[in-house]
Amino acid sequence: MQELEDIALLRKYVDDGSEEAFAALVTRHVNKVYSVALRHAGRPHEAEEITQAVFVILARKSRRLGKRVMLAGWLCQAARLTALTFIRSAVRRARRE
Repeated sequence: MQELEDIALLRKYVDDGSEEAFAALVTRHVNKVYSVALRHAGRPHEAEEITQAVFVILARKSRRLGKRVMLAGWLCQAARLTALTFIRSAVRRARRE
C-alpha cells in the first residue's frame, strides 16, 4: 500500500513540481538508502554523499519512472549502483595518486 502512496507523491512532484511531495519521499526513504550506501561504502561520510546522489538521480529521472515501479526497490538498487560507482572511482583515484 505504501508503494501506491510513494508513486502518488512522485507523480505530484513530477506534475506539480511539489517540493513538499519530494521532501516526504526523502524523509520516508532516506534511512533505507543510507543503510544500503553504508553497507557498500563502509564509511559514514561516503554513505552520506551516496545517499544525496541517489536522491538527485531520483529527481532527474522521476519523469521516466513508470507508474508500476516499486520506489523502495528502485531506490535501494540506485543506492547500490551509485555506491559501486563511487567505490570504483575512489580506487582509480587512489591508484593514480
